[in-house]
Amino acid sequence: MSDIFRDPDAGYAAVLVILLPVVIIGIGELEERLRQRDSPLRGPVGIVRTWVLPLFAVWALMSVLFPAGDADVVISLVATALVAAGGAAALAALAIVIERIRTRPREGRRSVPRLLLAFPRIIVILTILWLIIAGVWNVDLSAALTALGVTSLVVSFALQDTLGGIASGFTLLADQPFQPGDWIEADGVEGQVIDTNWRSTRIQTRDGDLVVVPNGKLAGATITNFDEPARLHRVVVPVQVAYVNSPTDAKEMLLAAARSTPGVLAEPPPNAVVVQIDDPLMGYEVHLWIDDYSIRPRVSSDFGSLVWYHSHRRGVPLPSPAQDLYLWDGERTAADERRDHASILRGLRASTLFEQLSDDELDQLAAGVEAARFARGETVLGPDDDGLVLLEHGAAQLELHLDTQNSVSVLDLSDGDVVSPIGRSETRGHELVMKAIDDCDVLVIPSSSAGGVISRSPALNGALDQLTTGRRRRVQRVLRRVDQQRAAEQVEALGLSATPDDPESADEPGSDDEQEATS
Repeated sequence: MSDIFRDPDAGYAAVLVILLPVVIIGIGELEERLRQRDSPLRGPVGIVRTWVLPLFAVWALMSVLFPAGDADVVISLVATALVAAGGAAALAALAIVIERIRTRPREGRRSVPRLLLAFPRIIVILTILWLIIAGVWNVDLSAALTALGVTSLVVSFALQDTLGGIASGFTLLADQPFQPGDWIEADGVEGQVIDTNWRSTRIQTRDGDLVVVPNGKLAGATITNFDEPARLHRVVVPVQVAYVNSPTDAKEMLLAAARSTPGVLAEPPPNAVVVQIDDPLMGYEVHLWIDDYSIRPRVSSDFGSLVWYHSHRRGVPLPSPAQDLYLWDGERTAADERRDHASILRGLRASTLFEQLSDDELDQLAAGVEAARFARGETVLGPDDDGLVLLEHGAAQLELHLDTQNSVSVLDLSDGDVVSPIGRSETRGHELVMKAIDDCDVLVIPSSSAGGVISRSPALNGALDQLTTGRRRRVQRVLRRVDQQRAAEQVEALGLSATPDDPESADEPGSDDEQEATS
């Protein structure tokens, strides 16, 4: 009995008779479970159960039964089939893994190049061939490898350009500077990428032509990808507008045309900037944002057409230097731009504050008046200025600057309103300024002209004092609100309950408004 355990053939018999059937039964059960779950791994497991295990049993049995040299060819053929079946199972399993990698959601990541996905299959196939040739048939591959090395050296010298292109293709596929469908510009070619292989990249231009660019050139060229890292793209369109138009009117016209252009995004919004100031024209650049680079020429064309229509509807003329002859006379131009006395008188009479003055007083007041125009956002009157400012046309507001970052509106101003400066001593050191919220035409009345007229007109002096007092009260109300808000924020930050506002500090509804309306 002890001789049986010492016999090495008994171990092979135990494996073949006991262990191998158990493994076959277990793999069969695993295959059935995978079939019920409709798992793609059922294929590789089926190959192992149907081919690998039976061939292994036959090979093991023949290796034990036949002495060395009697059936070497048959055993080698069975071993070859066994290795091939195992390689087929490995390739099937590898194909499932590669497919999952290829079809997984990108979530902002680039897809894995197909060339890299092919590498594992090539390695498995080469390993199978090496096992069959060197392991099963005992063929010495050293001489073949030496000959192959010499041949590869000769071929590499003869095909160095082609091999360089293939290497560049490997680099492009690994780096992935673009994907099929992306719009790119490289090596003087602009178009949409059709596909990329190991040797070249095919690009379709806007003319519909197909351009094949060698990967060797692309590898050494600067590539601009208009679809990465996002499809958002800015289109810059230069436009010239006649110099007589104010920048505010010109920008509003250009932005209205931009917002009406099909394909232009609302976010980020279009923008217009001044790039040239040169009579008789001004140059602008309009920035339009699109999310499809293929429509860029159409967007530029549609925008240019809409600019023409908007310029006519809004009265913002475009330059026409081919038809107009401009003769510039500096003295005459300065005289024409200077406001005459009659127009200044009409502007002063438009204000209810000055309508009670006599003609002589208005003449004296208008003697030193200067007309000025301010753009949106400019400061018209500050705390350090003197005199009065009459708003002829436009919209403005009084702003109280609490610090360099924060400001609060005190009063909205419209046509005919008069503003006098209020010093920092009455605003707790803050600046109270008059700021234009639209293009404004104003009349600046210096203190030298206004002082004598106001001193001789008690009614004007009283109305101006009442107006200034009402606006001071507005400033105090705004400051109280700011103090209450800051105190509430501090209480909330400390986690305490807020106390009711002091009734004595509450605003008197309508008192300041009524006083200003009366004045």
